Amino acid sequence: MIKNYLKIAWRNITRNKVSSFINIAGLAIGLAVFLLIFEFVAFEWGANRFNKNFDQLYRAAVVNKQNGPGYYLPAGVVPEIKQKFPEVKAAVRVADGIGGGVISYTGESDKNSKAFREERMLYVDGNFLEAFTFPLAYGTASLAQPKTMAISESFAKKMFGKTNVAGKTVTVSDQFGNIPYTINAVFKNMPENSDIKTEVLLSLHTLESAANRDGNDWADPNGMQSSYANVYFLLANGTDVAKLSNKLTAYYHTISDDTKNDAMVLQPFSELHLAPSFSYPYQTYGSLTLVVMLLGVALLILCIAWINYINLSTVQVLKRAKETGIRKVLGANRGQLTIQYLSETFLLTLLAAAIAFLLVQSLQGLFNEFSGRTLSLSVLNSSWFWFAAIAFIIGGSLLSGSYVAFVLSSFKPIATMRGKIGNAVKGISLRKGLVVFQFSISIVFIVATFVMYLQLQYMQKNKQGLDLRQLLVIKGPTISSDGQAAKNAAFKDALAALPFVKKYAASNNVPGQGYNFSTAGITRPDHQKAEEKNNYKMFICDNNYFDTYNIKLAQGRTFTADEANSGWGRSKKVIINETAATQLGFDLNENIVGKKILWEQEYEIAGVVKDYNHLSMRQAIDPVIFLPSVSFVYFTVQLDEANMPVKLAAVQQLYKQYFTGNPFDYFFADDTYNRQYNSEQQLGKVFIASALLAVIIACLGLFGLAAFSAQQRIKEIGIRKVLGASVAGITKLLSKDFIKLVVVAICIATPVAWWAMNKWLQDFAYHITIQWWVFAGAGLLAILVACVTVSFQAIKAAMANPVKNLRTE
Repeated sequence: MIKNYLKIAWRNITRNKVSSFINIAGLAIGLAVFLLIFEFVAFEWGANRFNKNFDQLYRAAVVNKQNGPGYYLPAGVVPEIKQKFPEVKAAVRVADGIGGGVISYTGESDKNSKAFREERMLYVDGNFLEAFTFPLAYGTASLAQPKTMAISESFAKKMFGKTNVAGKTVTVSDQFGNIPYTINAVFKNMPENSDIKTEVLLSLHTLESAANRDGNDWADPNGMQSSYANVYFLLANGTDVAKLSNKLTAYYHTISDDTKNDAMVLQPFSELHLAPSFSYPYQTYGSLTLVVMLLGVALLILCIAWINYINLSTVQVLKRAKETGIRKVLGANRGQLTIQYLSETFLLTLLAAAIAFLLVQSLQGLFNEFSGRTLSLSVLNSSWFWFAAIAFIIGGSLLSGSYVAFVLSSFKPIATMRGKIGNAVKGISLRKGLVVFQFSISIVFIVATFVMYLQLQYMQKNKQGLDLRQLLVIKGPTISSDGQAAKNAAFKDALAALPFVKKYAASNNVPGQGYNFSTAGITRPDHQKAEEKNNYKMFICDNNYFDTYNIKLAQGRTFTADEANSGWGRSKKVIINETAATQLGFDLNENIVGKKILWEQEYEIAGVVKDYNHLSMRQAIDPVIFLPSVSFVYFTVQLDEANMPVKLAAVQQLYKQYFTGNPFDYFFADDTYNRQYNSEQQLGKVFIASALLAVIIACLGLFGLAAFSAQQRIKEIGIRKVLGASVAGITKLLSKDFIKLVVVAICIATPVAWWAMNKWLQDFAYHITIQWWVFAGAGLLAILVACVTVSFQAIKAAMANPVKNLRTE
């Protein structure tokens, strides 16, 4: 019996080739989009879950009522916590912001010597590879000894050409000097969906010796003064986390008077990537909002595809009515007919699913570019996903096919044999409602695409107070040598002498990447006690920085060359931005230049710069204090784009002349700044594709409904033509009802789109205001597309021979 059902279903699918093709294509596109987006969702959901201690790991955070949660703790708290709290099986410090530098290897000959810059080297505790699940390829897991390290297989291959390199020695050059490290272990490349990710692990115990800190005593792992380490705890099974947090808070209060108002909390490792709710107060590496938004897009696209199937299938109702009547006369009952029509839907869905998998394979590379992830169907390797997918396909088939199946099987055989089924088809209101639903979703997607594009343009073009055009940023030397300060100064002078260099500057960081450090305790001399908790971002730069980046002064002057050469410790001069001035309690309408601030000692304000967005417009402008120095971490030069390869070659030659052994690395300031908006760009691309697909599939549904309407009114059209109606008049008659549906969809979609996009814009401290023309443009585009779609069927019906149509009565 089932075989017979499927055979008849296949015959009907092949007999109605055009209709079947459109149905299968719509469903295949919807399923392909769903699978691609679900890859991303599964990837995000699976982040960090490869760790065998996933459920017992927690990240420590310190919550301050004024400044919110902070995730960097004094490194010295860990030895004491391990000693005082038996619930903590292991504690691991991970310092992720202090280890950028160069790793060099001196081979048997200069030809085998190599040097690579690594911006994200992690200083970690010796038990890091035991607490976290990063399998070893070679060597031993312990990094408990000073001057030991572990590297990834990919880094080992890059530096040595092979992976079995445990025991070799390399030189790490960073802010702590040039230190030889022995490679204890080579670990397998960290998974892409790991929030802790690096190519190089350095033993934090190296910094316990003052000789290995090069004067940077703030980095002492046993010190309590500087908060620079993320701290992870591996807790014993059955630990009461809330009770332990209270005990840790009580301990933290004993460190100093400054910690009395702080609370130590433990963030589950399971919540490190995706928050459990939208109101989650702690930092996560992934975005729950983005995941839910994309999953919603996938479900809506698939929903539109199922709806599209219903609408297109109704076109076949008239053609199948007489068949149904004959079957009933021959003894078929309603259940058998229903199963027959559902079999067709199920077979059609299976064909669409097969094509969808082929589409996914074809579009995978393009989607990976959209998402910024390396995805494939292999991320969907869990049994629960495939069970849910199969259930979803079967459920979708039943839901989408049941309407047509039950309506067709309910026809009275006598009426259908006579061709009188007009009153039997009662579902026109439902079909119109489905078209309204489809176009409402499509219009929301179109509005979202417009708003995202406008917000991205606003963020990229309105940088509010600085100019990043034609700025080449060169990474300064990390491998130091005797007379390094003189070499840095000579290199800057040589840069200035190049004929194509218009401006030049040096700084210890650049816009779009961050600051140098942050600190509290900076106040006016006549301050209130509470002001000591205020946090400030500190940025180190030379006297040319503000001019090169075209940052305007509100008051005073920039640093002088002498002040930069002397450094802030001796010059006692600083420059602040307007936000810092306000936080310090100064009135921006008064003269602030010459006023003093306290930061362990007195400093004089030389100037006030106008606020500018140093980082992304997602966040409010930070209070920033600029410190003078002969910086050399980054050199910035302004030059035009003509003959760029020649100019880069000249700069590289100069660089190698002054900084032997250091790799020449550079980037453009605007590229780095705009990279902050990668997630918005990727999301915008996804919504562009989603809007396009939603409109295409919705138009297929509208096409089917227009064909159905034309078929229903074919005799009316014939009579009107005989009585003198024009093609244009009949086209207008058939089209106006559908345009009304799109207008209704616009009315429904506009408030929904306005609410949704306003909620999205709230994530940005600086954002556009959604203008009325965005909704008008989306509505007009939807109407235009609908007109084109409907007009095809309307004109076709209007131009048909009326005599032929009337003879069918």
